[in-house]
Amino acid sequence: MKRLFHLLCLSLLFFSCNTDDDVSEQPKLVVEGWIDSGGYPIVLLTATVPISEQGRDVKDLGDYVLRWAKVTVSDGEREVVLTGMLDKRYFPPYVYTTSRLRGEVGKTYRLTVSYSGLYAEAETFIPQPVPLDSIRVRPCEDSDTLYQIRAYLHDDPSQSAYYKFFTRIGRNQRMYLSSYIQTLDNSVFLSGEEIDVSVMRGRLITDRPNEYTPYFTEKDTVVVKFARMDSLSFLFWNQMEHNMTLSNLPVTAAKRNPQFNVKGGIGYWCGYGATFYPVVVGDSICRRR
Repeated sequence: MKRLFHLLCLSLLFFSCNTDDDVSEQPKLVVEGWIDSGGYPIVLLTATVPISEQGRDVKDLGDYVLRWAKVTVSDGEREVVLTGMLDKRYFPPYVYTTSRLRGEVGKTYRLTVSYSGLYAEAETFIPQPVPLDSIRVRPCEDSDTLYQIRAYLHDDPSQSAYYKFFTRIGRNQRMYLSSYIQTLDNSVFLSGEEIDVSVMRGRLITDRPNEYTPYFTEKDTVVVKFARMDSLSFLFWNQMEHNMTLSNLPVTAAKRNPQFNVKGGIGYWCGYGATFYPVVVGDSICRRR
């Protein structure tokens, strides 16, 4: 339920920044979608939640998940209609996907969504993945029970590239959460030098300060997703992370809307040149000397 609430809070975040008096009366499509290199497209859909002075029960927010939309993805050669299905490994537990189309490096993918008179579209590009050199697990300096995952890579800053880390914890989940504050523009890298990046645990909007830690426990089984993306996807994630760091309540703290690449709706449709790294924390710890 947390992921459902996270997505609907996202729609509130988008509307709370808009100064058009009529916008809150008109529902919009909220699109959360991606396609990995070698992977199938995944799209989650909701409608915006009207802003109200009255509180809402979390159970009522499930009414804003859209289950009967027409969702299509085209790679320029063929167009495939995605199938909506229940999948409890995602939150919200309803996704649109297909096994008839896989992401290919170098291709542009066009997404269209229509639902009850609402329409949205977006395009994204899948760049060539860049592999990590290595991943290491180290104990945190100020804790005997928490551990940090560190990623190492080389990159050529003379060629523009944008990166994002995601993490998934546990064997029964399919959803990757954005690694907290880890969207990278390689223009800040030094040519020829190895980059050392801390991969943080994904953070939900609903996490309270005393509930969230960016680190991992010895029992965690983690999959790190290292994704290269296009400039529009980078702008979205970079601004989203900026908003989330302004306050523990990003719904009210945002100063500006993220740079959406969805026309006719709000949200994102991102292509990722992705590589994946399973990490069993307890088996991968580099002990202190």
